[in-house]
Amino acid sequence: MDLRQLRYFVTLARQRSFGRAAEILRIAQPALSRQIKLLEAELGIRLFERTIRGASPTAEALQLLERAMFIVRYAEQTKAEMQALRQVPRGTVSLGLPPALAQCLSVPLVRRVANIYPEINLRLVEEFSPSLETKLTSGQVDLAIINGPTSLPGIDAHPLLREDICVILPFSDERLSEGLITVEALANVPLILTGIPKFGIRLELEIAASRIKQDLNVIVEVESIAVAKKLVLDGVGWTVHVATTIKEEIAAQRLKAVVLEGCKLERFLATSIGRPQSRATRVLADSIRTLVRELTTGGDLANCELIEPVEIRPSCQNSSSQTNPFEQPNAVRGKTVLAKPTSTDENHRRMPS
Repeated sequence: MDLRQLRYFVTLARQRSFGRAAEILRIAQPALSRQIKLLEAELGIRLFERTIRGASPTAEALQLLERAMFIVRYAEQTKAEMQALRQVPRGTVSLGLPPALAQCLSVPLVRRVANIYPEINLRLVEEFSPSLETKLTSGQVDLAIINGPTSLPGIDAHPLLREDICVILPFSDERLSEGLITVEALANVPLILTGIPKFGIRLELEIAASRIKQDLNVIVEVESIAVAKKLVLDGVGWTVHVATTIKEEIAAQRLKAVVLEGCKLERFLATSIGRPQSRATRVLADSIRTLVRELTTGGDLANCELIEPVEIRPSCQNSSSQTNPFEQPNAVRGKTVLAKPTSTDENHRRMPS
């Protein structure tokens, strides 16, 4: 079994057609078929069911696919890493981002990487944190920003950013202005909740409500904040999210965000423990920290705390001294955009009847 056979196998398993796979690999179809048969003979299992419609992976093939993808990708990264020892960082790096952060980080991050590291090919994967954690452990992404903390083994996660969770409502709604709102005040408010139950923002809100034994008045659940914003603007109800997702709507005075007391979301910069990180992955992690620092202190990330690393140490792959973007952190308060209350009474604002 060699890398060529595994690469052929992965391509065929994805395409499920000898013809399409051979075209992508730029080899003759009989040559592809011969290599797959050799691989099957070596492993002693049948990998594909040949039909008139193509090639259907067997159950054994699907188990092999995840491992083969990891091996092929790791080999490519190793090659790129060895070449990078005498060159600038290069190669493909897959970065996983949760939808809310993808909205505000994607453009400035892509620009930064293109300007500073033109040889890095950045691939952005937008998923919710549970899916990103799975992709990290399986090697489908190299680096991810996830909601935390995570309890999954095999993931090395370090705090990056802490965001205030906010109640989002129409700008013209006079029942709530600035300051803080308590979870108790949401008792009778129609709520539109986003994301996945028991994860991320939903989890923090559910914990806060259960702590005071309060039921939430959830009238609709949606997957994305984009849909939730439309429903809020239409007067269906309020939603709960982070202020960075409605930056444009705040500027246009269409929506406003009021901090939900005691509810914060912590973001972690995560990698897989099982795979050494390429030089391109490490410089990308450092670029993310630098960008988040700039956006936070500059006020472009509303209601956020940057969590800085506290140590400088040499990387285990490189003896030169450099800041380790995965080192244990120290919280540093960034600039806050939304108005803050000036008295204790405002800190415990209740909804008017």
